[in-house]
Amino acid sequence: MIGLVYKDCMTLKKQLTTLLMFLVVYGALTATGVFDVSILGVLVAVMGMTIPMSSVALDDAARWDRYAVATPAGRRGVVAGKYVFTLLVIVISSIIAVVLMVALSLAGLSEQTLSENVVVALSCAAVTLLLNAVILPFLLKYGAEKARVISMTVFVVIFGGALLLENLWEKGMVLPELPAGLVQALPVLFCILTVGAFVVSYFISLGIYDRKEF
Repeated sequence: MIGLVYKDCMTLKKQLTTLLMFLVVYGALTATGVFDVSILGVLVAVMGMTIPMSSVALDDAARWDRYAVATPAGRRGVVAGKYVFTLLVIVISSIIAVVLMVALSLAGLSEQTLSENVVVALSCAAVTLLLNAVILPFLLKYGAEKARVISMTVFVVIFGGALLLENLWEKGMVLPELPAGLVQALPVLFCILTVGAFVVSYFISLGIYDRKEF
């Protein structure tokens, strides 16, 4: 399984390097005031969505799965490799985004506080993990080409819905008040939900891949 993760890293080395450079460049543009610091969190989501999809697309083009399932890693190793690779991409991009956000906050180049910036980055990482929990089973079942529409739909619904709620909030929409204890616990509950969904998604993908014909 580790070998399969390494294969994905080497295959997508140029794309990974390019997207990580985008994080740094956008960090510099944020420092000059061109973009809001929250753009770095959005880039985490973009990387966490596009890179796993590119990995599956390249495997489909090379018909890699037919060979991979015959290796000692087997079908379980292929699925585990994709999930570990996806998690690795999200974690690394999130760390870079958080470091850039902290640096901008300490330099006084961000309107948001340090804690707010960190929460934005971690929230985007959590949402990206949740998105992948939904999308990865479709990618492994149908391949990147057929699952692309599903991926874009899920992305638009979640992030579009978040932007819509934000706009309605700014226009004065009144939301029902939640108990203070529940509000404080929401970030923890959301993280538990996200991690749980990713684990459940992994077992669903295992079941799908075990029945898949090559």
